[in-house]
Amino acid sequence: MSSLILCSVLALVLAAFVIRPFWRVADKPYFSSDRSAHVFDESLALLESIQELEQDYKMGKISEGEYQSLANDFKREYLEVKHAGPRVSF
Repeated sequence: MSSLILCSVLALVLAAFVIRPFWRVADKPYFSSDRSAHVFDESLALLESIQELEQDYKMGKISEGEYQSLANDFKREYLEVKHAGPRVSF
């Protein structure tokens, strides 16, 4: 009889641990999803610009000096966007 009660209590405790995550309120996210999406979109656009600039240079559409100047500007802007990154929200 006592083993039946012990098994029942153990089953209830186990069920509580299994079901608990489903009733838990979601935690506040560390990063603002709007900010993360904006940073991702902007950084992707800058990377595509760098790639397009490189293709233009290889095809001879722009000079080496112009390529270096524009590539450095795009890379600097990319690093600034990535460095600013998503802000932690408390």
